[in-house]
Amino acid sequence: MLNFHEGKACDAIVRRLEERENVLRASLRSPEQKRHPFPVEIAFTLGSQLFALEHTGIEPFKGHIRMEAQAEWLFAPITNALKNSLGTDALFELYMPVNALQGRQKAEVQTIQQAIIEWVKKTAPTVPKRPNPDYRGSAVGQTAIQGIPFPVSLWRFAPPVIPGYHFQIRHSVENIEQLRTERMKEAIDKKFPKLAAWKKIEKAKTVLVLEQNDIQLTNPSIVADTFLPLASPRRDRPDETYLVASCLSPWVAWPILIGEKSYFDFAQSDEVGMWKFDPATLDSLTTR
Repeated sequence: MLNFHEGKACDAIVRRLEERENVLRASLRSPEQKRHPFPVEIAFTLGSQLFALEHTGIEPFKGHIRMEAQAEWLFAPITNALKNSLGTDALFELYMPVNALQGRQKAEVQTIQQAIIEWVKKTAPTVPKRPNPDYRGSAVGQTAIQGIPFPVSLWRFAPPVIPGYHFQIRHSVENIEQLRTERMKEAIDKKFPKLAAWKKIEKAKTVLVLEQNDIQLTNPSIVADTFLPLASPRRDRPDETYLVASCLSPWVAWPILIGEKSYFDFAQSDEVGMWKFDPATLDSLTTR
């Protein structure tokens, strides 16, 4: 199950700010717990400068976390049946529509799972190999397969990227960019005004921490592409926005927008554009 790690993600960015400013945090507090009228996650000082920091977890689409929470019974039976049944000289990727199994009765899900397993076993030998990750051309797939009420497709890559890892399920999402934009706009509309109030009233420097816990559909470039057109025109945008990927090991953080400098500007400069954190060494600065 995917989880967000608000307190530790906040600590990761505070540590980055401490390193940059060469001063340790002080007067750290939780305005949320103090029932502040603009309840950001944490406030603290670095030297004489007050900072207000807000966190939000980002989903690529509504319902993604719920789907991942159900992955054990929706997808694990398929993966477990196929991971040792397709040989050892290739990596197979099965694509199916996101949420295709959600909302169905258990017996129906089990019937569909078995149909998928049988189809993959039968189809796998016919799928042409291609270098990884070369998705040019067409996968082997069908829109009407007995027992499977949605389209599926199968890719075959050689050799496998990870030794001993020969099968995985990936999800296709219609209108993913629109869905991603809607979710990001929802987060921005909720978080920006609180931070703007701290900037105006408390003279604080404002920081937004975006947390990513999905590795299939999300990466810093995609987040920046979605965030920047929404945030840049707004006068209430935070001074600094970062992305923390808690789905990686170790965790990785990137600057998305600091002042007028974006993720893409950092990527093209000589400045350090990413930082790694061991989550075991981080403190949870909030109760979540």
